[in-house]
Amino acid sequence: MKLQTILEHLEKQGIDVEFLGDSSHQVSQVSGLSEASPEHISFLSDTKRMGELEASQAGAVILKPEHRDITSTNRLLVSNPYYVYALTAQLLNPLNLEPGIHRKAVIDPSATIGESVSIGPNAVIGANVSIGDGVSIGAGTVIESGAQIGHRSYLAPNVTVMHDCVIGDDVRMESGCVIGGEGFGFANEKGEWHHIPQIGRVVIGDRVYIGNNSTINRGAINDTVIESNCIIDCLVQIGHNVKLGYGTAIASQAGIAGSTEIGQYCVLAGQAGVTGHVTIADQSHFGAKSGVTGHIREAGSYSGFPAVPTAEWQRTMVRMKGLTKMAQKVKRLESELEEIKSQLENN
Repeated sequence: MKLQTILEHLEKQGIDVEFLGDSSHQVSQVSGLSEASPEHISFLSDTKRMGELEASQAGAVILKPEHRDITSTNRLLVSNPYYVYALTAQLLNPLNLEPGIHRKAVIDPSATIGESVSIGPNAVIGANVSIGDGVSIGAGTVIESGAQIGHRSYLAPNVTVMHDCVIGDDVRMESGCVIGGEGFGFANEKGEWHHIPQIGRVVIGDRVYIGNNSTINRGAINDTVIESNCIIDCLVQIGHNVKLGYGTAIASQAGIAGSTEIGQYCVLAGQAGVTGHVTIADQSHFGAKSGVTGHIREAGSYSGFPAVPTAEWQRTMVRMKGLTKMAQKVKRLESELEEIKSQLENN
């Protein structure tokens, strides 16, 4: 692909690009700075890698305008190189899925299938399902009755969308996702557990990403809601009636208990956990393995278990590192005190 094609694509996306070099130069793939060769396009977003940029053999580099003089190769000067790298990687690595329905797919006659849809072998489409234009459904994926899939969404092989759930436009779900499974609802009578049917749905907005083997449970009565522009990593569990605010990001192995409301642009790092029935303020960030046990009413960074402001948690960790020395010192002081008491008693 000529660099000119990439430049035209970026301009269509509204990116302000200043280009220096030969726009007829061709690249075939993106690459890291150190590994790149002339047929690659790379990027610089971390100033710690300036040395790699100087030595790079990349045929083109995406970087900020203030770094234009560090290299003489073809340069795309932009305000956010990492974002432009993402757009370029998408352009060079399209899905290239051919529209068509495999003969081994099972589709209920009442289902509505849009235009240019790809449905793989052994996929099962239930009654009254609605599938938008340009959707791709992988092999073995199951979409149960009444579910709705928005335009251009991609469901990898072996995804399950349970009955009546709603998926927005441009959603990507990787293999093993289960959307709309039964929420963890049980009533106890004299030590015996009795299942409560979960009659809500899962409603997912537009441009949401859900990684491999993540599960989002349907609501007990009201819906579980994932707002647009959320990104959810692999192996994440989201309980029934959770509401996830716009633009929130959740890393692998995080778990969110039922009826929790998480605000917009929040971040949960790996293995973070949130108890049920709490509310979390917009733009709250939680470190790895942090545990949220109560309401978070102010935006900020939180860490530890139970989660507290990160600065407070860091001070506590510093003190904990000194506990052994402190205990030894206390033990010595106790011995000295006993010795003084003994002397006083003898006198």
